[in-house]
Amino acid sequence: MGRFEEAPPTDAAVPGLDRRTLWTLLAGNALTGIGIGFFIPILPLFIRSRGGGALLVGLVFAGGVVGRALAQYPGGWLADRFGRKPVIVGALLVYALLFPLYLLPLPVVFLVGLRVVHALAAGAYLPAAAAMIGDLGGARKARAFGLLRSSDMAGMVLGPVVGGIVAGFDLGAVFLVGTGFCLLATGMMLFLPSVHGPRAAAARRATETAPFPLGQVLWRLAPFLALAMPLQWAFATYDTIWSLFLTSRGATYFEVGISFATYGIPILVLGGLAGTFVDRFGRLRSAIGSVLAFAVFLAIYPLIHSVLVLILFGLVEGTLTLPSNPALLTGVSEAAPAGAQGRTQGTFQTASYGAEAVGALVAGGLYDLAPAAAFWTGAVLIVIGTAVAVVLRRVQIAAKRPAAALP
Repeated sequence: MGRFEEAPPTDAAVPGLDRRTLWTLLAGNALTGIGIGFFIPILPLFIRSRGGGALLVGLVFAGGVVGRALAQYPGGWLADRFGRKPVIVGALLVYALLFPLYLLPLPVVFLVGLRVVHALAAGAYLPAAAAMIGDLGGARKARAFGLLRSSDMAGMVLGPVVGGIVAGFDLGAVFLVGTGFCLLATGMMLFLPSVHGPRAAAARRATETAPFPLGQVLWRLAPFLALAMPLQWAFATYDTIWSLFLTSRGATYFEVGISFATYGIPILVLGGLAGTFVDRFGRLRSAIGSVLAFAVFLAIYPLIHSVLVLILFGLVEGTLTLPSNPALLTGVSEAAPAGAQGRTQGTFQTASYGAEAVGALVAGGLYDLAPAAAFWTGAVLIVIGTAVAVVLRRVQIAAKRPAAALP
């Protein structure tokens, strides 16, 4: 055991999530990823085609993150109260049906509000899906979270490439294709099993009556939040300015799509292995190493002018940083009190997405002033967050040691 880790929990897996359920969830999540992958890389270019600048792009992405953040805890509570499946299916259906609204002939600032509403649906889906994986319990939970991240990338690898081709002919068609894939994902999630019977009823009653120890949960989550919040800031930076940055270097829409795909390929192929790595070397240690790798790439990207090198670096970045997601989500899952898996995931994601919302807004504004500053701000915040996480973990471990006996 390292200085920052404790032995993994040994309690038995929670009943109700068998292999069929897991792979159904992963397949539906992959289809969702394809729909999102068509849409997210092209959105900054769509906004620019409507006359919006980088600051408006930042506002739109910040609005999306705010929407996700606002939905996290309610989505987690609903998943604890009514079950994972109803929240997953309902959220995906609403998400799919909102895509065509982007094409309405309204002022471009309308997209800020629409993105908030669209992201509310996505935000309700995320803690429910994470809670379903968290129900696995046992020592291989990080592998399951790694596979969930891989299924995200299965969509993100295909979506941006084909989306880039579609966008080259018609930017608006990207949103209609996104609708189709998310509707397919909704249909897939209908095959998830519903939870019935006395065990489920008892769990619902416990959710209704048991208080949620927010302060205790936040303290358990503190080191992971110190890493996740600057990490989400970095993701917001990429989402907001990467397409603009790459096209400023001379990239085509197709090359923008390829750049997102090359980042996702290692995560797609190695996601399960990354989860095994986390299970072997510990949650916090794995998270620290992979999050620091993000800081390195944020620092060097503004110095690179070759589109080909920027695209190829995505393969390296995706490989070195892929343990971050399963490490953080597994740590969060293990911090959850009994019966509060969804609310704990929702609490963690609310704080993370709050940081992402600020990051999207700041990145968009900084990019208009100095593109390099947008990248370097994220790198500095990650280094600070890592130092804070190490200190917090040491304090937590020290607090658990028994006091020395008095003479």
